Amino acid sequence: MRNPPALLIIRPANRIPADADLCRRTGWQPVPFPLIHIRPEANVLAGLPTQLQQASAAVWISPTAVETALPLLSGSLLHSLSQPQIAVGSGTAKALQQAGFARIVAPDRGHDSEAVLALPLWQRLNPGASVVIIRGREGRNTLPDTLCRRGFQVACADIYQRQPLAPDWTLFAATQPAAAWITSAEQVRLLFAAAPASLTQQLQSLLYFAHHPRIAETLSQAGAARIRLLRSAAELENALIAERQHLTQAT
Repeated sequence: MRNPPALLIIRPANRIPADADLCRRTGWQPVPFPLIHIRPEANVLAGLPTQLQQASAAVWISPTAVETALPLLSGSLLHSLSQPQIAVGSGTAKALQQAGFARIVAPDRGHDSEAVLALPLWQRLNPGASVVIIRGREGRNTLPDTLCRRGFQVACADIYQRQPLAPDWTLFAATQPAAAWITSAEQVRLLFAAAPASLTQQLQSLLYFAHHPRIAETLSQAGAARIRLLRSAAELENALIAERQHLTQAT
């Protein structure tokens, strides 16, 4: 194989650079294909430091949530927080660690609301304890609804909005991608809804890397037939290496 195979990186624009570096390391040509732009909510962000200080625990939904809040996370604030900072997945935990948080809790297995709800931590918090969930607007309500039913006082800090972007189909046609990395069911729906009819079959024929069964199911419903389900986003590197070797042997 003379030229490296192309991988569509279907992620919010702020998440693409690190994945593009990973692509190059594993012998792939990265093709940035953002379908979502992250717009911070300034008014909500302004109140976040007070919410963090007053809450008994904080839940961070994604690395994007941590990065959006980062300008407000001064050293003095971080040092004043002894409450557990709960991460939905290893990527979010890494972002919290890099931001300077000390007491970070994350599920050993899983990277979704259900995995967070299974943490033993909830049994150790006082009844009626306050919990702040830092997320994007219009996120899933499984976590706040369940915690409310368990008796916790829950507030959602919707610190950013996800705004749809128009896909660059000219870039898609020019690069002829062999595979795609996509990280939310929402982006799957945006992708296929925006696709020209002439490209739908080609989209469905791609190999998709996905790190959650919900994403894989949405891809399947959209007609994608080749889906590689990873246990976590951290497995992407090994999956890309393996697929690169397979493509090389096939040629």
